[in-house]
Amino acid sequence: MVRIVEYTVPDRNPDGELIAVATTILDPHQLPALELAAAYQQRWEQESAIGEVKTHVRGRGEVLRSQSPAMVEQQMWGLLLAHYATRALLVEAADEAGYDPDRTSFIRGLRVVRRQVTDQAAIPPEHLTEATAESKQEILRHLNPVRRHRTCPRMVKRARHNSYRVKRPTDKIIRHAGPPTPLLACPKSLPNGIGSRSGRAINR
Repeated sequence: MVRIVEYTVPDRNPDGELIAVATTILDPHQLPALELAAAYQQRWEQESAIGEVKTHVRGRGEVLRSQSPAMVEQQMWGLLLAHYATRALLVEAADEAGYDPDRTSFIRGLRVVRRQVTDQAAIPPEHLTEATAESKQEILRHLNPVRRHRTCPRMVKRARHNSYRVKRPTDKIIRHAGPPTPLLACPKSLPNGIGSRSGRAINR
């Protein structure tokens, strides 16, 4: 059983492409349709998270050193936990200071964590709170600029076996004045954008 939310984004796609998003959260009061649409627009950030694990946490060009399936699994869980802990620290630091977590640098945060882990190995555990506060302060001293609102055509640099076309010299990045504004396909079904025609639940 899933709930489908259907919407368009006229200020990004004037052709009116209908976007349908499925969620297992069936209660529209728990997750309004507009909130789901806004969250779906940030789905590409998961690709950045995968790159953070593969390139920065693991190390560029490094291979897993474990020799058995069980130990490989254990090492993978270690990498994922290290990534989660670093990201959690960045989010906590940004939230406490009133910044968008997107403005924190994962690479800088990872360097701070690695340095603190090495430095704190020889001191009492009660200094952890002080070390965490110092780490947050260093992370906040070097924030990324506010992200620009922009869109790019769906394309690839080299021809591959997918539906995206190859990039052309005439393709340009389009900058926008503000964030995208989703428009529900059936906004009158529930008040305040809580649900839409997508508010129905369907069986798969």
